[in-house]
Amino acid sequence: MPLRVTHGADYAASKAGILGFMRSLALELADRKINVNAVAPGTIDTDIIASYTPEQREKRAMVEVPLKRIGMPEDVANACLFLASGLSDYITGETIHVNGGLYIR
Repeated sequence: MPLRVTHGADYAASKAGILGFMRSLALELADRKINVNAVAPGTIDTDIIASYTPEQREKRAMVEVPLKRIGMPEDVANACLFLASGLSDYITGETIHVNGGLYIR
């Protein structure tokens, strides 16, 4: 019988790996004036959220997210547009958390 991990260790490890890779690339490419950053979305209105019950959506938005709403895909797109613009020329090796303040709790 295969071992089934149900608490997200595989997901957490993959996220940590991506962020470590991003920081390493940022350092390696800095001398070429190439910025490397990451966008880490929180609860965003996608197909995954569509599978939530209304009660789960309400709890997630009103109880867990300080801004009291589920994020929209446009919220993530705006962060990406910022990072792709000249406004972020002095930002590299950073993670932009688009999560309505979820991590400040």
